[in-house]
Formats: sequence, C-alpha cells, structure tokens
Amino acid sequence: METTDNRGPARQLTAVGLPLLIGAVSASLSGIIDTAMMGRYGTTDLAAVAGTAAVFDVFGNVAMASMIGYQILAPRFAGRQDPAGIRRALRATAWWCGGLTLLLTALCLSAGGWLAGLIAGGDAQVQAIGADYLTARAPAMVLLVPFALLTVSFNAYGETRWPATAGVLVNVVNLVLDAALIYGPGPLPRLGATGNGLATTLASAAGLAFLIVCARRQGLFRRLAERGPDRPPADFETSVPKLAWPAMVSTGLDYAILAVFFGVLAAIGTTALAGGRIAFELMVFLFGVGMAFAAAARILVGRAIGASDRHTAWLLWRAGRRILLGSGVLVGVLLLLAPRMAAGLFTSFPAVRDQTAAVLPLLAAALPLMGLTLANLSLIRALGHTRWDMYANLTAAAGIQLPIGWWCSSFAGLPGAFVGVFAYWLARAVFTGVICRRLTRGWRTTAAQPTTPGTEVETTR
Repeated sequence: METTDNRGPARQLTAVGLPLLIGAVSASLSGIIDTAMMGRYGTTDLAAVAGTAAVFDVFGNVAMASMIGYQILAPRFAGRQDPAGIRRALRATAWWCGGLTLLLTALCLSAGGWLAGLIAGGDAQVQAIGADYLTARAPAMVLLVPFALLTVSFNAYGETRWPATAGVLVNVVNLVLDAALIYGPGPLPRLGATGNGLATTLASAAGLAFLIVCARRQGLFRRLAERGPDRPPADFETSVPKLAWPAMVSTGLDYAILAVFFGVLAAIGTTALAGGRIAFELMVFLFGVGMAFAAAARILVGRAIGASDRHTAWLLWRAGRRILLGSGVLVGVLLLLAPRMAAGLFTSFPAVRDQTAAVLPLLAAALPLMGLTLANLSLIRALGHTRWDMYANLTAAAGIQLPIGWWCSSFAGLPGAFVGVFAYWLARAVFTGVICRRLTRGWRTTAAQPTTPGTEVETTR
C-alpha cells in the first residue's frame, strides 16, 4: 500500500540517498583493499589482475548501462501505482540485459588471455594468469543481472536500505574470501589471482541470495505480482532498448576517451602519469559518492513524474541541486586548503605528491560543477532523455576536455591537462543546466494532475 511522504524534499533525498551512499563508499573501499591484497601477493599476479579487471569493469559498466531503461521506468510506474508496467519493463530488461551479459561472459571465458594481453602486453605468464582470473570471475557477470533487477525494483519503491545492505555484505564477504583464497592460510589452497576472481563470484552469489530473501520477506515479489488498478497507457517512452542504447554508447566511448587522456598524461612523463592517476581516482571516488544522491533524486523525481506531480518533481530536483552543490563546495574548499596533505594520503613519493598537489586546486574548482551536473542528470535521466545525456557527455569529453587538455599540457604540464578536466565539468554543468531549465519551465507552480483514462498516449514498444 502506497503512503504519502510528508517529509520535505531534502529529508526525502537524504533518507533514500544515505543507504546508496553507504553502498558506494563500501564498494570503493573494497576495491582499494582488494587491490592492496593482490599487491602483496606478487607483481605478476597484480599486473594480470589490474589489466583483466579493467576489461571486466568495462564489460560490467556496459551491462549496467543497458539497465538504465529499467532504472528510469520502474520509479515512474511505481509513482503511478502500476505494477503491471513494472513487470513489463522488468521482463524486457531481463531479456535485453541478460542476453548482452551472457555474450560478454562467454567472451571472458573464451578469450581471457587475449583480453589480458590488450592491457598488460604480450607477457605469456600475465596472459595465462589473467585468463584464469577472468574464468573464475566471469560468472559474477551473470549474477549481476538478477541482483541489479532486484536492486532497481527495491529502489523504485524508495526502499534503498536492502540493496545497500546486500552491497555491503558482498564487499565484506569478498574481502574475507580474498584473504582465504588468495593466500591460502592453513589447509586452503593458495590460488592467487584465480582466488581473487573466485572470491568475487562467491561474494556476488551470497549477495544475490541475501537480496532474494529480503525481497520475499519485504513483500517485493508480492507487490510486483499485484494486478493493481486499471491504468491508461503510459504517456512516456517505455522501450527499454531505446532508453538504454545512448547510455551504453556513452559508457563505451567514455573508456576510449579516457584511454586517450591517460596517453596525454603519459606523454608528459611517468611522474605526471602517476600524479594524474591519483587525482583522477580521487575524482572518480567523489563522483561515485555524488552519484548516490543523484540516484536518489532520479528515483524520487521519477516517482513524482509517474504520479503526474511536476511541482514535487521540481522541488526534489532543486533540493538535489542544493545538496550536491553544497557538498561540492565544501569538499572543494578542503582540497584547496590542504592539497599537499590530501595528496600525501595516496603516495609517499615526494615528486608524485607534488604533481598530485599541483592539480588538486583544479579538481577542487571542478567539484561544485560536478555536483550541479549530477543533479541535472538526475532530472534528465528520470525523464528518459538519455540521448541528451549522451550528447552532453561525449561533446564535453571529446570536443572540449581532450583538445584543451592536450593543448594546455604542451606548455603547462599536468596542471594544463587538468584544465581540460575542469573545462569538461564546466561544459556539462552549463549544457545540462540549460536543458533542465527548458524541461522544467512552468513546473514550479504546476500542481499534481490526476490521471484520467483516455488522456495518455501509448508508446510501448
């Protein structure tokens, strides 16, 4: 039974976003500790895992991008109390995303050595270890689909704590199994990189089992199976592939553009590449934290749109902008006040620390722009305009970040390259801000409009 949420927009966003934030931080810390464990096992195994894990992450992110359609549709159908619509979107996503994931999994199993060689070079030992790692980890790709479908379904109803708890469980189990399977204490086999991959698969299975139990006990399956009241056809795009393909293209090309960007850093010098990598990873971590609240805003805005309440959707978007902009300003000020201290948290080498500290002021200046961009994207994606998101991202990355970064790096070194990063976030913030202003024109004073039969147009594919 749906109940009205009388809390203010900021409190609603916080309630939904905090569990997502905990899950995001947990995953980031787990990845760092996971890498540190391999770093203490052996250089060759670390190189193999680093290369093949990068390939696996590309595949995993493309698979998750294929689910953006369900992430958009589920909250909107939940907002208009249409479980049949959620079921249709879920089935379509299971076929679409599941088929893609099976294809990527088969590629990992059949061409693991070749994939490892793409990143780690032609070392035969590295390729062999990388192939074993991918073979052990590939089943986790298949488990990702039902886990993500249940996560999105829970989130659509605003119950983010169960997926977040499952995510923390996955990371804790993964770390425990890493220690057991990588190093093989006592009677356990010492599996190295293969143990790392196997730990990820087993942890994913444990997380999925936990989430299934939660879905049964919390009545999610029952809710999804309800017939619900008769609803007129949806007046928004309901084709999962049409909503998903721009995000998939954007994600795939993003990695290609990043490869070129790090090529620019490598041309500056090894120390600059190391410092730039640290600064970039810090930006990725903060981006992931911001995405937690952006996802909360997307979910709540989608529910409001599904209920034909544009005024509430506008209030939620504005609250999301204030939270993410304020957080960006706060963290940016901290980086500006102590760049060398922040850089020292990641490296003990003076030359690398100096390079990292030199670009942190630029990153600090970009953080408020990142916050605005994420808040704007929460609205754009909630409304299903994934192509505009793709155009904004690729235009800013390929048309602004790379040319400006390459040109400025030729006379300013690493800071010049990160001028391009700042320009990227500035362009995305401006572009998405203009789109959101046009999309929300008149929403501030628009009250909720009840849905009546015959007033909506069917667009289901």
